[in-house]
Amino acid sequence: MNPVVLTVAALISLLSVEDCREHLEAHSPSVDFIAEGNLSIVDENISLALWSRDSMTWGSSIPDSVFLRYVLPARVSQEPLVNWRRKFRDALLPVIQDASSIEEATILISNWCDSILDYQPTQFRDQSPLVTWSSGIGRCEEMTVFFLDALRSVGIPCRQVYTPWWSTVDSNHAWPEVWTTDGWHFADISSEVETPNSTWFTERAQYTALVVAIAADSVGTALKYYGDVSSLNVTGDYAPTGLLYCREFLSHPVTVSVVNWGSYRPFAVLDSLHTDIALGGGVYLLTWGWPVSCREVSIVPGDSTSFSLAENDLPAHHIMNLMEVE
Repeated sequence: MNPVVLTVAALISLLSVEDCREHLEAHSPSVDFIAEGNLSIVDENISLALWSRDSMTWGSSIPDSVFLRYVLPARVSQEPLVNWRRKFRDALLPVIQDASSIEEATILISNWCDSILDYQPTQFRDQSPLVTWSSGIGRCEEMTVFFLDALRSVGIPCRQVYTPWWSTVDSNHAWPEVWTTDGWHFADISSEVETPNSTWFTERAQYTALVVAIAADSVGTALKYYGDVSSLNVTGDYAPTGLLYCREFLSHPVTVSVVNWGSYRPFAVLDSLHTDIALGGGVYLLTWGWPVSCREVSIVPGDSTSFSLAENDLPAHHIMNLMEVE
């Protein structure tokens, strides 16, 4: 069935405009509903998101909860709120006209994005997807925003995923994950990719410390909350993991750091509400309190590693640039 043709077989969404607006009000920045002009952008976003669900052949396979979290949002990250859906949809309908599945459409959209964008550092704050489109350049997160908006414009559920720091090189990365009926699959912008879960970083991700996915909702198992947006620990989908936990009450937050190109990079915090974390295999530094106490731990995939808050001296091979005080 052609995904761009409305048919009687297409899903008539049970979600109303009011349901969608209520979800966005609960899980979007408040400025989206109070700044002048933003309400019209939000309303168009809702209308076009519902249209895509009712029009695409894969729309009937998408549960309401998945649609609300991963198709409906008007933003991916911290980019400005703009009217992006219609422009992306109109450009992509001819591109995916022969696609019969989310997987096929994702590969076609990845190739389309690659024909438009090149990686180039831009600025500290994320630019809008329309600026990325017109300039043809963006950082990895801006390219991910562009890719996700392209996917969502034709009703494909997707989310931003990132590693705070690679454990093997001095860098990090953000990329898209796409929802299908058999689970989440990762992708990236490339004209060479022909299947999901096959990108330039596939091998590198097998050795990562932590991979985080963003959900525009409050999820009970979240690693961290940003208002009503949740960051989910999905490291186990990319690499074998081991469990790190404290065997006593966490009276101090404990920062977890990974070695990244000769420096320690903090990337997670354990506290009384988050007492354990699944991590990729490797050596990590735990720090807490003041004066700072620390402990080095090794995570072995498949095993659990515990620690206590007992005072511990920093191992000699970690001591750098310490100033003696009389």
